[in-house]
Amino acid sequence: MSEQGGYIQNVRLLDRGIWLFLSAALLVGAGRQMFMVLRNQYLVDLGLPPESVTSVQGFNSLGGLVIAIPAILIVGRYRAKTLLAVVTFLNAIAFAAHGLTDHLELFRAASFIAGIAVSLNVAMTAPFLMRRTGTAERIFAFSFHIAVSYPLAGALGSLLSGAVQGAAEQYAAQVGVPFGIEASPHLFGYRVALLTAAALVLFALIPTLMIGEQAHEAQNRSLRELLTLKDKKRLFWLGLPEMLIGFGAGITTPFFNMYFQKEWGLSPQEIAPVFVAMFLVLFAGFIVGPIFVKRFGVVKFNLWTQILSLPFFVELALKNMLALAIVAFVLRQAFMNQTEPTYKQFAQEVAHPQDRHAATIVVHGSRQLFFTAANFASGYLIAAAGGSFTWVIAVTICCYSLSILLQTWLLPRLDRLRQVEHPAAEPTLAPPVTLT
Repeated sequence: MSEQGGYIQNVRLLDRGIWLFLSAALLVGAGRQMFMVLRNQYLVDLGLPPESVTSVQGFNSLGGLVIAIPAILIVGRYRAKTLLAVVTFLNAIAFAAHGLTDHLELFRAASFIAGIAVSLNVAMTAPFLMRRTGTAERIFAFSFHIAVSYPLAGALGSLLSGAVQGAAEQYAAQVGVPFGIEASPHLFGYRVALLTAAALVLFALIPTLMIGEQAHEAQNRSLRELLTLKDKKRLFWLGLPEMLIGFGAGITTPFFNMYFQKEWGLSPQEIAPVFVAMFLVLFAGFIVGPIFVKRFGVVKFNLWTQILSLPFFVELALKNMLALAIVAFVLRQAFMNQTEPTYKQFAQEVAHPQDRHAATIVVHGSRQLFFTAANFASGYLIAAAGGSFTWVIAVTICCYSLSILLQTWLLPRLDRLRQVEHPAAEPTLAPPVTLT
């Protein structure tokens, strides 16, 4: 059987609930990307200093951190359908708040709420996909989810962000004071785009409410059982590399739009195509990724994609020319992010079956804790470097390098443990289905 035939058969194994879940993820992700592309630029153009801008992202990360431990209970007690509806509503409220105000404290509060929503979304996704998939199609469900919710949604959101912001700005320039709102045409464009992002997220309620889902096993467990960890040591090892990656990512990656704005002088309309290109390449990587995971295994795939991302980060720091910076940004994102779906699945299979909800929180929470700290530190490093991103990029390279060295030692050991306990866990292509 060809790899192509096996790939298609695995895709056919995904049930209707997963496709509806992916549809909701696309809409939420597109709205979130519109928000992420424009929010930092909006704050910069309001005249806020770098430390204030990065503190808003810090509160977003802090919200995710605060809900991390309670999320173990929340995800264990409620259906994914219910939680996704809550996530959708909270995200929409937070995005709309940014478009309706220009006060720093309200930005921080809204970002805190958005962080809670994102953390809940992450916490419930992996157990939901784990419950609804078998061994053969599981890596495809995890890869498709991240492909749809991040790069595909990101490309759509990036295109909309530039188009909506630009159209609204042009309209405001022609009208003068649109709808009685006292703001420059440029800021008016940002506000309309942020409100559009909130509306797009609300549309995700439609596929969400169509998901059919039965009560899962964890809903019948007591609160004490949900908080009782069966193998703490294994969870610690799963979370350790994420701490280093979290700090390295948190100090740089949320601020790439600022990087192109400050280092290269690009406008929102010019930055949007850069993100679109990155997301399209990343989407292609996630779609074909399962084939390479099958061929090389989770450990080699994870390590080599991270190693290959490092030279491109160096180019971003060197700032030789804009074209090289854009290519480096696109390829760095594509390589480094390939590990996200495979590591999430790997963690679910390595963890004790009764620790799977906790494993999601540990992996996400470990990264989130250090990501949050890095968000607050980033602005001060940028300011200390005179507005340059060279220092924060250098810190990221160091953190990623240390994480790769740790994973080179750790992942083969965890993988051997996984293979002993789950001998069929390595992703395989499903056999062809004969229709009768």
